[in-house]
Amino acid sequence: MGRFLTKLFALFGITLTCVACYGVPYEEYHPEFEAEGRVIDEQGNPIEGIKVTLHNSHRYTESDGSFNVASFFQGDNELIFEDEDGPNNGGEFITKIVLLESEYNTNMEVTLERVDDEE
Repeated sequence: MGRFLTKLFALFGITLTCVACYGVPYEEYHPEFEAEGRVIDEQGNPIEGIKVTLHNSHRYTESDGSFNVASFFQGDNELIFEDEDGPNNGGEFITKIVLLESEYNTNMEVTLERVDDEE
């Protein structure tokens, strides 16, 4: 019985070592949705500082208007573009919601309208 328990604990130790060395399987870190692209105004100029939200994840656009956001949660496929800083990024822009058609969305170009153009 002692030899059996020794072998069993040895096998259990090897299994734990493998998990510790190789980590959690890739599928658990694979995002449900991912989007990247660029945010521009109606004249084609990039807009910096726009908050891009996908489920519980958000990022802000860079100086060239680029963004990349991913979500590891299932849920609505809404990508929300929101101007949080008002006129500090060249004007105030209307919040826009884009429905993602697939899990991976690349080379998106999203145009935001100015608030003052609405009148």
